[in-house]
Amino acid sequence: MEQLPLDARSAVDELRSAPRPQPQAQPRTWVPSGSFDSLLEDAALTPLALDEHLAWLHENSRLEQALAPPSGAGVSGWAKRLVHRAVLAVLRAYLVKVQDCIAETMHALDAVARRVDDQAATQLRTIGAVRCDLVDFAQHVDERLDE
Repeated sequence: MEQLPLDARSAVDELRSAPRPQPQAQPRTWVPSGSFDSLLEDAALTPLALDEHLAWLHENSRLEQALAPPSGAGVSGWAKRLVHRAVLAVLRAYLVKVQDCIAETMHALDAVARRVDDQAATQLRTIGAVRCDLVDFAQHVDERLDE
């Protein structure tokens, strides 16, 4: 493209000298195709932050329920609680670290979901603005052609 010199004046003069079609043959006003409207209609309006999978992760991200001492009566219940205490005595530091990691992961996922939602909203606003700009440009071109 760099090798081709662009002479705007000659291009405009050539377009002006070309025979114009009859106004009745083609419509003079331009509107954007339905692609703009379909983009706005088909956009997912449900924020990602409300996704059911994220909600499930929030509900199940705490380990307290899984690490609660087992219930039960009798010798069997006593043995389960004894094993539970022994396992937690050995693994407590590791499980605390795992819980912290899960919490940080949830914070990161929430931040990403908010960012994705913000970007989706920005894109929808941009599509609407581009559509308005194109309609304004088409009106401007129609007015200039009438001169």
